[in-house]
Amino acid sequence: MTAPTPLPDRSRAVLAVLVLAAFAYNGLETVLAPAVPLIQKAVGASTPAIAWVFTGVLLAGAVATPVVGRLADIRDKRRILLWVLAIVGVGTIVAALAKSVLVLAIGQLLQGAGLGLIPLSVGIIRDTQSPNRMKAGSGMLIGASALATAVGLLIAGSIVARMPYTWLFWFPLMLIGLAFVAAWFVVPSCPPRESGRLDWPGAVLLGLGLTGLLVAITESSSWGWTSGRFLGLVAASLVVLGVFAVVEVRTETPLVDLRMLGTRSVLLVCVVSFVVGFGSFTIFVLVPMLVQLPVSTGYGLGGSATLTGLSLVPLGLVGTLVAPLTGRLERAIGARAVMALGAALLTAANLALLGASQAWVLFLATALAGAGIGLALTQSMNIVLTTVPGERTASVSGMTFVIKAVGGALGAQVGAGMLAAGGAAVPAWSDFRTAFVVGAAVVVVAVLLSFALPARIETTAQDEMALA
Repeated sequence: MTAPTPLPDRSRAVLAVLVLAAFAYNGLETVLAPAVPLIQKAVGASTPAIAWVFTGVLLAGAVATPVVGRLADIRDKRRILLWVLAIVGVGTIVAALAKSVLVLAIGQLLQGAGLGLIPLSVGIIRDTQSPNRMKAGSGMLIGASALATAVGLLIAGSIVARMPYTWLFWFPLMLIGLAFVAAWFVVPSCPPRESGRLDWPGAVLLGLGLTGLLVAITESSSWGWTSGRFLGLVAASLVVLGVFAVVEVRTETPLVDLRMLGTRSVLLVCVVSFVVGFGSFTIFVLVPMLVQLPVSTGYGLGGSATLTGLSLVPLGLVGTLVAPLTGRLERAIGARAVMALGAALLTAANLALLGASQAWVLFLATALAGAGIGLALTQSMNIVLTTVPGERTASVSGMTFVIKAVGGALGAQVGAGMLAAGGAAVPAWSDFRTAFVVGAAVVVVAVLLSFALPARIETTAQDEMALA
């Protein structure tokens, strides 16, 4: 069954609603970071407990995203969008009213469902937008997410300084509520191209495997990379994921079509997404550390929490500007070149950090990273949009986001491990330099892999891409 395409003026409104939803959710996740100590005190949580509460969003999202993506493939996408926004809204209310760490954790876990919004929106874009606007639409989603990061970092400090921290939940909730109402009236029914049931055994196995893997990665710094707990949990998680793969291959309607993930285009997109996620650890983990370290170290900037947030604003602003231009750039130089350019810019950001003892270098590096990540992520979605059949667009997009999240979590822990390797209370500059070089070297792999992609995307209904 082919989903109806709304009139041009309405299709623009649909895209605006999806952009609003992406902005609202990513803004919610960004503004909370500066208030973690206040939230910890308000609910009486220990430091490890509060850390796990916010890590729970990633865990819940890793489990929910493939499920949301598959539901979007076999159910009305409009209905799934409304359910996801409602669940995120309820989670936000629960977290805002929480007086205990348990209630806060429940709220955060519910919010994790929102990580499936981007893949779900990609599926809706495919159903409602013209071919010429699909790629621009995916770029606008990534751009909105980047803009939310910049805005969230800019306003979070001011909100906390003038209002109770709970307003960091209430303001995004207003936007989420607005997105829900707008989606109710604007987004048309997007019936599935194929009917089917949700593969619950596959969902449970994938959820257990991903949760175990992410828990092991998150605890690797405290457990040790060679500890029995770490190795045992990783081994058990890989076994579960192996069983998941066997089940999916034998299931008539799998949660994740592994045969499709094995095609050249999608497989390369998944690998590049993982590498880009891994290589971004220098920006999201090390840059804030450099800003906050005292000037007496010779390389720290001695900055406040506000300056720490500002150091990442260029990433959001540049990503906002660059991501929507990806489709136009692809038409000019080809998909392969765009992906390689995005990875190359992220490599340049890592290399620029070798001179990060000056503030302007940090801002330059985060700006380069914003351009690189914006191009790479948007191009990844565009390849999925163009090469994956419509009935699998949302689920395949969801898996690429999960794979990127796993890469990011692993990169963060590897980076933290490199800084702790020296055993000093304050990491040495040489440790930072090593981490920057490793980050650059890892992303170079994404540059090289990009050249294995076809130069131009020629088909719109098949799994494979042909060379131009």
